[in-house]
Amino acid sequence: MLTETQSAFSTPSLLTNLGADFALSDVIPNSSQLSASVEPITIQTHIHRSAPFEFTTYSESAYQWLVEVLNGLIDFGNRHGNFGVINLTEDEYQWLDEVLEELIYSVGENDNHILVPLMEFVTRLISSYEDTYVPKLTEQSPKLAEKGIIEIGTEDELAAHAFFAIGFLLYQGKRIEKALSAYSKAIVLKHNFWVAYNNRGGLLQELCQYDEAISDLGKAISFAPNFAELYVNRGCAKGKSGQTKSAKNDFDHAIELNPSYAKAYCCRGMAKLQLNEHQSAISDFDDAIRLKSNDFEAYIGRGLVKCQLSEYQSAILDFDKAIELYPDYVHSYHLRGIVKMLLKDHQSAVADFDIAIELDPNFVNAYNTRGYLHGMLGQLAEALLDFNQVIRMDPENAKGFYYRGKVNKDLRKYIAALTDYGKAIDLDQNNAGAFHERGYVYAQLEQYENALSDFDETIRLNSTQVEAYYYRGLVKVMLEQYENALADFDETIHLSPDYAKAYDNRGMVKHFLKQYENALADYTEAIRIKSDFTEAHANRAAIMADIGNVEEARNYFKTALELAEQQGQQELKAIIEEKLQELNNSTP
Repeated sequence: MLTETQSAFSTPSLLTNLGADFALSDVIPNSSQLSASVEPITIQTHIHRSAPFEFTTYSESAYQWLVEVLNGLIDFGNRHGNFGVINLTEDEYQWLDEVLEELIYSVGENDNHILVPLMEFVTRLISSYEDTYVPKLTEQSPKLAEKGIIEIGTEDELAAHAFFAIGFLLYQGKRIEKALSAYSKAIVLKHNFWVAYNNRGGLLQELCQYDEAISDLGKAISFAPNFAELYVNRGCAKGKSGQTKSAKNDFDHAIELNPSYAKAYCCRGMAKLQLNEHQSAISDFDDAIRLKSNDFEAYIGRGLVKCQLSEYQSAILDFDKAIELYPDYVHSYHLRGIVKMLLKDHQSAVADFDIAIELDPNFVNAYNTRGYLHGMLGQLAEALLDFNQVIRMDPENAKGFYYRGKVNKDLRKYIAALTDYGKAIDLDQNNAGAFHERGYVYAQLEQYENALSDFDETIRLNSTQVEAYYYRGLVKVMLEQYENALADFDETIHLSPDYAKAYDNRGMVKHFLKQYENALADYTEAIRIKSDFTEAHANRAAIMADIGNVEEARNYFKTALELAEQQGQQELKAIIEEKLQELNNSTP
């Protein structure tokens, strides 16, 4: 077993990256989560409509009914190929008659209802049937006939708007796949239907099909090049796919088209945040807030930039304002809690994480972060509960297994820790931290070859991981690979020149190799860096004894003994006393 001890939560490794990298998905929402969703657009499909669509949330059965209508209409189109020449059967006519009845009931006198295009289209289909088989329009729709709505637009265009209306409502009802089908049908029927391309692009983005989403949004722009919202939407999709610079260019173009478009400034600010253009990002968020004072996302974005600039108190004020504007947005509490952690306001941070979890009991990141804070505070039982919850909710959450492994390691439940680290590695082969932590546990279990393999992998994944070199050096000492151990301690010191323990252990290896002068120099340097380093004082005393400087050795042992007493190092104190007694017994 290694003599070194390592607390999993002794330093806030989760947070040290906060000032430099806001793309950490386990800590904060990034630009793909804030101001980065494609907004579906409604349109005025006919000259009868001067106001925008009006829509509401429908019941589950209503959305299911819409799906049935969609499937029926697609079936008609597939059988006939042209919606203008559909020859309905009597059963189909009766079904459409019932659909029209439902639509008339839903739409009422509201010409701006989202379902008006569908009602117009169904009326057209019924009218075509009745022109052939019935001498007059159905008595259900005399008002439509009076307005002449069914006389406007070609059959395919009318059908396109009907499918668009269905798609829009199904999107509102979270029927993503069915909405996608409806928009696709609308585009087939009307090739330049830019709004349908926009909305389908948004759905594709939600399905993480970013290239396809960007393509659709590009087509929408080609048909409506002066519509600023389309550039913002494409920029958001590019942001999701990691094309930050290109996204910023789209936001630039949107602002050129509409200098008063608040969301464009907010989105561009998020892109600049990702590009580390901090002051310019703050300027964009300021503009967004000036144009739209209740834009909570702009306050969050500005708060994130201030965090990167280490302006934590000012960042908290922005998160406070975001919470005031939108009290139910969980990320605001999560972010504010993280900043409070940085300010060591731990109890208040826990309170923010508690609120976030209360608002969204399935907010996995909040459990992960709260668990980390509990671990950092030594509240290991509470931390374990949080990470257990993460894993229950998301069995594929690599971070949850990784952090639970840390808790089990601190609890010295090494077998459980090995299992957790192994699962974390299975889920994320590039998790250098998990390899490093597992290597440490293997070393504690004296499985040194396994430990060596894990530290090798850690360094392959992260060649600047100081601790990996240091602990690999210790393992090599245990395997008596002294020359190789020296190389690891050399690299540790190269990466971290003030690493006192590395000097002490390198001195120990040189001591084993009888390189007394070099060993003494390393022990002395360790003491210079850390004057109360008990082990280094004791090791220096031992080497002085080996080279015959008995009096100096005796004095160094006495100093080490005093330090061990002061620091409560009882086991080390007993060893030093024994060595001092041996020295005294061997000399007059």
